[in-house]
Amino acid sequence: MITLDLTPTEEAQISTVARQTGLAPADYVKKLVKENLPPVPTGLEVPQISAKNVAAIAQLQAWEEEEFTDDPEELRQADADLNELLQNLNKNRIESGERPLFP
Repeated sequence: MITLDLTPTEEAQISTVARQTGLAPADYVKKLVKENLPPVPTGLEVPQISAKNVAAIAQLQAWEEEEFTDDPEELRQADADLNELLQNLNKNRIESGERPLFP
């Protein structure tokens, strides 16, 4: 999914032209994009994403947006948690005779 940040003027222009062509604004923008995409080079296949994978990607993006923070304390805590996890994973590997994976 792609999100466009349009000015109110651009949005109004799209809505007006879309209405004149009998399309919803989103469908009109999609039509414009399709008409202006370069052809796919021979031998290069555009991967098809299943509806199930599209839904999974959307869910992951939603979770990422929910969890996003720029709070320095939360970021510090997240780094500390990750470091603790990596150390524990290494410790478990060392105790079982395997080499540690994380420096």
